[in-house]
Amino acid sequence: MIRVLVADDHPIVRHGLRRLINLQDDMEVVGEAADGAEVVRLLEVCPCEVIVLDLSLPHLRGLELVYLIRERHPKLRILVFSVQPEDRLSLHLLEAGVAGYLNKDHGVDAVIEGIRTVAAGRRFLTERLQELLFQRRDEGEQAPHERLSLRERQVFDRLVQGMSVSAIASELEISASTASNHLSRIRDKLGVEHNGEVLVYAARAGLL
Repeated sequence: MIRVLVADDHPIVRHGLRRLINLQDDMEVVGEAADGAEVVRLLEVCPCEVIVLDLSLPHLRGLELVYLIRERHPKLRILVFSVQPEDRLSLHLLEAGVAGYLNKDHGVDAVIEGIRTVAAGRRFLTERLQELLFQRRDEGEQAPHERLSLRERQVFDRLVQGMSVSAIASELEISASTASNHLSRIRDKLGVEHNGEVLVYAARAGLL
């Protein structure tokens, strides 16, 4: 039996997904979350194999929530179910460890297929996502920021948001020296010397 956690801030969406999933013989909903903080809490008490995750949750959202889930529950399979179209953001999510990405315009059969696919250890890619992956492969190698590790990306995102090293360390529950070491590796990977240049890089890459 595939245990599924549903995370969406719209009650009607959660209800519809729960009803659809519970109609299947091989899966069941074990929990529902309306915001990012609730996702974090439920994952500690509701063991599951798959989370169907909306990107626009209050409190914690998007890449930030994906990073946190991947860090604390690396075996959990994440299927993003979003109103956002398949685009470059979805590629970043796949790089962050998402197992599948599904736009809400797709039919209900695609949701069930996606859950089964990611639960089996495979990636669920729509035709549009496959096209984007082929396009990026044809364009050449990854951009420097796309080669950052999961923890490095967490530090990078916070620095870009204007947080100090001490604030980054506090929020990520690491020491200031560890945060500084991550920043040093980030600068090396981006080919810059100072934290201010990281912000310039982020602006030029359209990440601000």
